[in-house]
Amino acid sequence: MATLHSLRLWTALAFMAGISGIVPSAHGEELILSGSSMLYPANLNWARGYERTHPGVRIRVAAPGSGAGIAGTSEGDVSIGASDIYLSSRTLAKKGNIVLIPVALEGVVPVVNLPPSFGRAPLRLDGPLLSRLLSGRIAFWDDPRIIRKNPGRSLPHLPVLPVVRADASGTTYLLTDYLAHTCRWWRDNVGREPLPEWPRRAKVFAVSGSRALVSAVRAREGTIGYVGLGWLRRSKLVPVALENDARRMVAPSVRAIGKAAERRGGRMVFPDGFNRSLVGGGKDPGAWPVTGVEFWMVSPDLPEATMDRVRHLAVWVLTRGQAPAYTTARGFVPLPDLPAGPRLMRRLKEILPGNSFRPTTAG
Repeated sequence: MATLHSLRLWTALAFMAGISGIVPSAHGEELILSGSSMLYPANLNWARGYERTHPGVRIRVAAPGSGAGIAGTSEGDVSIGASDIYLSSRTLAKKGNIVLIPVALEGVVPVVNLPPSFGRAPLRLDGPLLSRLLSGRIAFWDDPRIIRKNPGRSLPHLPVLPVVRADASGTTYLLTDYLAHTCRWWRDNVGREPLPEWPRRAKVFAVSGSRALVSAVRAREGTIGYVGLGWLRRSKLVPVALENDARRMVAPSVRAIGKAAERRGGRMVFPDGFNRSLVGGGKDPGAWPVTGVEFWMVSPDLPEATMDRVRHLAVWVLTRGQAPAYTTARGFVPLPDLPAGPRLMRRLKEILPGNSFRPTTAG
């Protein structure tokens, strides 16, 4: 569950990101899709694909972060918010009963910039080791504990330089969820947060957004950061293989992310069944352990005309938009067990009625 501290940060950072200054009102002719930077590659491709097949529709896409997306949805500044954070029903009620629409699966991948002598194969880590690197409790890359996990690899005597997100980030939330899940020290001292208080000894370098994080890690050897799989492919950085709940070391991939949604204790029914943590990977030995559901968020207070356009866009994304060209080719995974198009539209009309559908009492 998101903490009160996190919710306050989301609201404050929405103003810092300047949402109301970079996008027009959600009630105009243009749809505004804004939030998660991890989901940005898919959001942009969905928007352009929908525009090609629906002449006259225009969708503005921005990526100020999941926290800003949540705040923008709640405050009515965007048509659709985007977030990597699953939210409790209590939190949703506090934010104005915004509705979560799952749209894809994605994985968070730690990335490193090490000398060419290390090679391109993934660096092998488990949760406790990763927590020590990000908290400053391991200072150099040739630490014996890392060497034991990576026998035969050339690890340099370089200082470990963590790069983290400065904005309220769903990417950070999923990563810290994994660290809290696997490491008691992290759970007790840092926790699961979209904008945590990083341990002072870590001396982290903080940047806003996935694009800036990739640039910062690429700029200097010895750095470690984290991005969505959709950003990894274009980053040319070395990924990290992580240990999952089945005690297997797994390299990040579309297939491994998909396995994290399998064998989770029953069918994931759209939409509420997807509002859960997939961190750890469950029982599947091939599952990527830092997997999450990507969400669109919609305010129930949108005017019916806007809501009608949002519903049609959502149905397109959950049908044609689940094709490999929009998902797996971009580092995302289609949702399993989705209803067919007509059933999707009926379900979306139930959960997103638009304000003109609200009942009134006589007198």
